[in-house]
Amino acid sequence: MKLFLVSAVLFAATCTYAQEYSLELMRQDIKTQKVELMTGSLPLTEKQADVFWPIYREYDHELSKLADRRLAVVKEVFAKYDTMDDKTAERLVKESFSIAQDRNKLLEKYYKKVSKAIGVTTAARFLQVENQMLTLLDAQVMDEVPLIKVKDAGKTKK
Repeated sequence: MKLFLVSAVLFAATCTYAQEYSLELMRQDIKTQKVELMTGSLPLTEKQADVFWPIYREYDHELSKLADRRLAVVKEVFAKYDTMDDKTAERLVKESFSIAQDRNKLLEKYYKKVSKAIGVTTAARFLQVENQMLTLLDAQVMDEVPLIKVKDAGKTKK
């Protein structure tokens, strides 16, 4: 029995590690694709590119921290899918709002940096392209996350 429990724990740890590794590979692939899309969508002179790309890398680093927070929320939704209580749901909703607000602040911060560095019109285009990519990524995440179970759903109260 002990061997079975140890094996189950090791299997779960291996699966968790594999999921984490898979998610990290997916994140790296998304970053590469975003850079390719941004490169193709944002016409820059060589001088502008020399200024823009370090700013973009800084932005992407900060965005990754928000993605980590969001991933933690998604993992908790999956982990508590069958046992979600009001307190946990409320905390996850508040964290989701906080992440969305922080992402908008981050976009505004980097729009200002990019506009000062390479001009308002190009910065506006950067913001458009980035928002389009983030919206697509949001849709993909939302498609994968199950709706929270509502206890007693379908039962009508008298």
